[in-house]
Amino acid sequence: MNQSSSSPTCSNNSQSSANNDGDELAAKLARRNMIAEGEPVEQAKPPKLGIYSEFHEFSRKQIKYFMETFKKYDEDHDDYIDFNELKRMMEKLGEAQTHIALKNMLKLVDEDQDGKVSPREFMLIFRYASTGQLSCSEVFNELAASVDVVKEGVHAAADFFQAKIEEQTKLSKFEEEIRAEQEEKKLQQAAKKERRQQFLANKAVFT
Repeated sequence: MNQSSSSPTCSNNSQSSANNDGDELAAKLARRNMIAEGEPVEQAKPPKLGIYSEFHEFSRKQIKYFMETFKKYDEDHDDYIDFNELKRMMEKLGEAQTHIALKNMLKLVDEDQDGKVSPREFMLIFRYASTGQLSCSEVFNELAASVDVVKEGVHAAADFFQAKIEEQTKLSKFEEEIRAEQEEKKLQQAAKKERRQQFLANKAVFT
């Protein structure tokens, strides 16, 4: 009795699987016929890969940090980095870009052409940087390399950002000192010129 009761169940499962395979094959054949006859068909979508599988050249710690960086500069939290957010991000990295350079970067990674950067497209920035396809590849390669894949990746990358900020601060102070020196020289030259004119005026009185 037990054997006879279990057989129909196996038979039903096999039949169901066969039906599914048959339906899938029929759908593929129908699609091929439509293409051959020139009828419009829906574009077949490639299987969607997970971000870790697609960007396998980076470690999991690197990818996690890149995603944290994305969230940091997605200021309005709409899950996209728009042109202005991208501009501010590059300024924070000490690599301010011209309007045209930013447009070119966005055009390179903006695969769906919506004018903004999705998390996946943000990953493309690091991929293209690693192959030297960006004019500012170095800063992204430095950031990727700063994530220690053995130890504290997030801390290493955070140190990178802090170092960039300190570098920008030092540069700003240096520029201020140069401007102050130039201003002081201008004042000294103006004072010297004024004394010279006064001397000539006094000399003219006594001659």
